[in-house]
Amino acid sequence: MRPAIIITFNRMFLWALLLFAGQASKAQDRFYYYKEPSHAAVQLRSNGLYDLALCPNIGLEVQTDIGLAVTADYIGAWWNSPSRNRYYSNYALQAGLRCYLSEKDKGLPFVRHHMDLYGQMATYDFEFGGKGYMSRNLDMTWGIGIGYGYTLPISGSFSIDFMLGIGYLRSRYLIYHPSGEIYVPDKYKVTNYFGPTRLEATIVWNLNKKNNAKKKSYFEL
Repeated sequence: MRPAIIITFNRMFLWALLLFAGQASKAQDRFYYYKEPSHAAVQLRSNGLYDLALCPNIGLEVQTDIGLAVTADYIGAWWNSPSRNRYYSNYALQAGLRCYLSEKDKGLPFVRHHMDLYGQMATYDFEFGGKGYMSRNLDMTWGIGIGYGYTLPISGSFSIDFMLGIGYLRSRYLIYHPSGEIYVPDKYKVTNYFGPTRLEATIVWNLNKKNNAKKKSYFEL
């Protein structure tokens, strides 16, 4: 009887070994799939607060699978009425590096809490029938800052990003006044400002949701 018991035990051990090898092979495949790099999440952005101020704007955010993102935005307004000496014209560029802090939502695209480091450059010409203020070149008005934000998902492809930035802004501008059809320069002035320099309630559209959904579904296993 003892040899039969030994043979039975050996068979059970062999089956257990084969089963373990099969599971290890699946785990190895899963490990390599997990480590496969994800595609970047590309998103279009538009700040609704700028739109309400009649400043059309468009932005781009590119996220990586390590929680970092690069952002770039263009803001421009070209409203003027020379006959009434009214100008509301500006264009601005801003770019930044964003770090997402939340570990709750793994995979791309990232949402929730984030910190930002950004830079800004702008030109403007503001006049409303009297004294005007003009900063003609991009290097005349610039700033840097840090910000905190929260991205709230509202559907599979859209989210809203709220952000407040605090920083330093330096602007060199010309003060002028209209005299008939001639604009008479008064003086140049330099302003150094420290405080809120960025406020956003931005609509975000994720362009490649389908590609990243597969990665996200795996991370949640």
